[in-house]
Amino acid sequence: MIHEVLILILAVCLLGLIFIILTMFSAIRSIRRQVHFIAKNDTNKKVTFYGQSRGFNDLAADINDIIDSYRAREIEISRQDAEIKDTLTNMSHDIRTPLTSLKGYFELMNETDDPAEKDKYAKIINERIDSLSEILETMFFYTKVSGVNYKVDLGNIDMSKITLDTLFSYYDDFEKYGMEPEVNVEEGISVIGNEQSIKRILQNLIKNCFVHGKERVSIDLHKQERSKMQYAVLSISNMLGEEAPDPSKVFDRFYKGDTSRHVNSSGIGLSVVKKLVDAMNGIVEAEVKDQDFVIRLWLHTV
Repeated sequence: MIHEVLILILAVCLLGLIFIILTMFSAIRSIRRQVHFIAKNDTNKKVTFYGQSRGFNDLAADINDIIDSYRAREIEISRQDAEIKDTLTNMSHDIRTPLTSLKGYFELMNETDDPAEKDKYAKIINERIDSLSEILETMFFYTKVSGVNYKVDLGNIDMSKITLDTLFSYYDDFEKYGMEPEVNVEEGISVIGNEQSIKRILQNLIKNCFVHGKERVSIDLHKQERSKMQYAVLSISNMLGEEAPDPSKVFDRFYKGDTSRHVNSSGIGLSVVKKLVDAMNGIVEAEVKDQDFVIRLWLHTV
């Protein structure tokens, strides 16, 4: 009698185990079928599992997290691809303009026998070539920093030294544009950043002063606390030109605050600044204060 009971219990257990195994295989097939469907079709469908198994529910949730991450990345890649294509299309005009003028000045230089005229046209041609080179270099760099995989190597950087060295390299340009910079840079400030990125940021900000500002320019670097964290704060301000820019739009692509002036500006210099600051986990802001346009950069100190 006991032997028969044991056999019955084992049979029940075996049947139960077979049922569990069959249920698991069924769940696995269902999940695999849904994953294959999602992979092969453009759909917002997610993996569903209605059983009581916590393990399979967790598996379905993990797969859905991967699907969400993949879709978000795909959307971001598509957005950035469209942005880059739009950038190239819009900048084609900036490229054609100096190319067209180059042809005209070459023709004028070839038509004249006056050495002074030839020198004048040669100087203009060189300026147009420099302008074209800068536009192309800016365009290529913008496509680079706009890539979804773009990252910079971060380290301890002497922000004070980089700021002063970069400003000094533009000494002749400040004189050319009639600007005497007021410099107030606190020594010994180190940040968590990338040296080449910081140099590029400073170059773009200084060039923005030359293109859109006038007379007065001020550069300030100091430490300041924000949200209970210590930052190095770089402020560059200059007297406004004929039109005040919109601080909420200056970091948008192709935004040119002073539309009444014909300047060699692609309109993406400050957009590059924003992307580089973001890559270094910093903050960049703009404001119009009295008669000055101010851009303020925040980077984490060491």
